[in-house]
Amino acid sequence: MSQQLHPGSTVETTEHTPLRAVRNGPGAVPAAPVHCGRPMPVRTLDFAEVQDRVNHAVAQAAIDGRRVHACACGFLQETPAAAGTVPSIVPDGEAMLFRPFFTRRVLAAAGRVEAAEWAFDQAVADAGPLAPHDTADTAEQARRLCAFEAGLEAERWRLDQAVESLRDELRLAVRHDVPITLLAREAALDEEYVVDLLHLGDIPTGAPASSSANSAASSSAISPADGTGRALAEAC
Repeated sequence: MSQQLHPGSTVETTEHTPLRAVRNGPGAVPAAPVHCGRPMPVRTLDFAEVQDRVNHAVAQAAIDGRRVHACACGFLQETPAAAGTVPSIVPDGEAMLFRPFFTRRVLAAAGRVEAAEWAFDQAVADAGPLAPHDTADTAEQARRLCAFEAGLEAERWRLDQAVESLRDELRLAVRHDVPITLLAREAALDEEYVVDLLHLGDIPTGAPASSSANSAASSSAISPADGTGRALAEAC
């Protein structure tokens, strides 16, 4: 699959590319793909890339465990990074130049977490009107609660995905020498929360973006009244 980045430039993955690749011996590290008759070198971040679109493609590929190769004609192609390696995407000696680039990506990821938290909180708040005042029609109440549970689960999944994306962006930035204090300040995050995301690998307990705390709150908010539980199970 190709993605148009700017005129004359595309990104392709090796699974669907028609390009030939240099053959290696068994167990050897795959060689660079070939385009225009020459092997394509690995593309790193480019400070002259004004629109940053190619730079963002390079950063996302690094998060996904891939590398971007570039041809002089503007063609770009992704390949898997060698197993056990974490290659740098910043040119040697230029780490300071790209701090704003990484902090912008972290800030954007933090914004997605905040938006997902708001949507989840709104979904939990919707549980109030679902509290049954008249339990005569337990089947109808169960259907409403079942639909609510499905929507709440979708919002919880979006929140978890947003937090996962934020953790990936933080790890990428720290790997390229961006100080944790700078990331926390620029993204308006608690520094302890940032450290937890980087080192624990799980959503920290009590963190602003923790879905576990919200899940506990939602459980009590949507607990069906007596007599509705069995109908809820049947409806769902």
